[in-house]
Amino acid sequence: MSSNTKTKTNEEKRSLFDIIPRIEFAWWETLCMRLGFAWLLYNRFPFLERLPHADEALTFPNGIAKWVDLTWALQPEAYLVIKSIMGFACILYVTGFAFPIASTALFVCFLIPCTLQNSLGSFSHYYQMMVLLLLAQALASWIWTFAKGPRTLVQPGTALHSFTTRVTLQVLAGNYVLCGLTKLIISEGKWIVNSQYMPLQFEKIKMQHYYNALVEVPPNVGDKLNAYAIDNPWFSMMAYTPGLIAELGAVALLFGRAWALWTGVFIVAMHYIIKVTMNLNFQQHEAMVWIYAANIPFWTVWLIAKALKIGSNKHELQAAGK
Repeated sequence: MSSNTKTKTNEEKRSLFDIIPRIEFAWWETLCMRLGFAWLLYNRFPFLERLPHADEALTFPNGIAKWVDLTWALQPEAYLVIKSIMGFACILYVTGFAFPIASTALFVCFLIPCTLQNSLGSFSHYYQMMVLLLLAQALASWIWTFAKGPRTLVQPGTALHSFTTRVTLQVLAGNYVLCGLTKLIISEGKWIVNSQYMPLQFEKIKMQHYYNALVEVPPNVGDKLNAYAIDNPWFSMMAYTPGLIAELGAVALLFGRAWALWTGVFIVAMHYIIKVTMNLNFQQHEAMVWIYAANIPFWTVWLIAKALKIGSNKHELQAAGK
C-alpha cells in the first residue's frame, strides 16, 4: 500500500470518528447548567398524597415499590426529611463539591416520590427523563472518581463536570431516539399513517384531565385543531411527523454545539406542538433541553464576543484608513 493510500485511509478514519466531537465545556458553562438543573429539580419536586389508612398497601406497586416498602415516605415527617435532603443536595450539586454524593442523593430523593406517585395510580412519565439524567450523572461521576482517585470528591475540577455534561447529552439524545424507535416498532412502521387517529387520543387525554379534577375544561385551540383533523386526516400526519423526525434526529445533539442548539430548538418546538394539539405539557423536558442542549449562556457569551470582535476590527480598519 502506497504512502498516499495510507494517508487517505487515516484521514477517512479521523473524519469518521470526528463525527461525534469531544466537547470540552468551560467551568462557567457547567456551573450555569448545574444551577439551572438544580432550580428545576427544586421547583418540580413531586408532591405526595397520603394513603387514607397508614397500613394500606399501594394500589399499583411500580418499579422498586414491587420489592421495597416505600410507604413510609408518605408520612408528612418523612416527606419533609426527603425534601430537606434534596434541598441541601441541590446546594452541593451547584457548588460541584462532593458531586458524586450530591447527584446520588438527588437521584434517590427523586426516585422515591416518583415511584410512589406511579404506585398510587397516577402513572406518568413526566419525571422519567429527569430521574434518568440524575442516574446518569451519578454513575458517570462515580466512575470518574474511581478512575481519578477520591481526591476528586473535594476537588472535582472542570474535567469532571465536562465529562458528566457529555454523558448527560448522550442520555438526553438516547431518550428521544428510543422514543422514536419505540413508536416505529410498536406500530410496525405505520406510525405516521396511524397518526390520523390522534384525535381519539386527544379525547382520551381530555377525559383523563376531567376525571382527575372533575372540572370541565372549556374548548380551546386543541379542540378546533382535532376537529379539523377528523375531517382532514392528512393534517394529523403533517402535524405529528416532524415530531417523529425530531425524536429520531436527536442523535444530532452529539454532533457539536451548533447541532445541539438547533436540534434542541427543534425538539422544544415538537413539545409545543404536542402541548397545543394534545393538551400534554412537558415543561420539565423542555427545560432540560434548554439547559443542556441549547446552552443559552454559551451562545450569549459567544455572540457578545463576536460583536466585540467585529467592533474592534471595524475600529482598526477605521484607524488604518486614517
